[in-house]
Amino acid sequence: EEAANYAARAMGSDSLPAEPVAFGRFTISPSQIFYASALSLALVNLKPLAPGHVLVIPRRCVPTTANLTAEELVDLWLTVRVVQQLVMDAHGATGCNLGVQDGKDAGQSVPHVHVHILPR
Repeated sequence: EEAANYAARAMGSDSLPAEPVAFGRFTISPSQIFYASALSLALVNLKPLAPGHVLVIPRRCVPTTANLTAEELVDLWLTVRVVQQLVMDAHGATGCNLGVQDGKDAGQSVPHVHVHILPR
């Protein structure tokens, strides 16, 4: 339901996946994905820390940002900017926390690059 609400607000999104998507060892249902770009996806967090906590991931499963191509890195952060505004608007937020744990020693629990977006 949360993903559907965000998807309805998303403009300019590429077509959303019809099949499940790998996120590290997890399988993400298409119903959790609400925004797509050429190389990135946005999805609702199944264990949100706050209302509106979402993730942006590259379509390709790589463990750290160092493993992303330049095109993937640019697309990821442009997608973060679009999704951040979408989620902030949906929650009436005036600020946002962005978080990246890049690698196991940084506290990354899923070895697939992801950016946390938490509207405040």
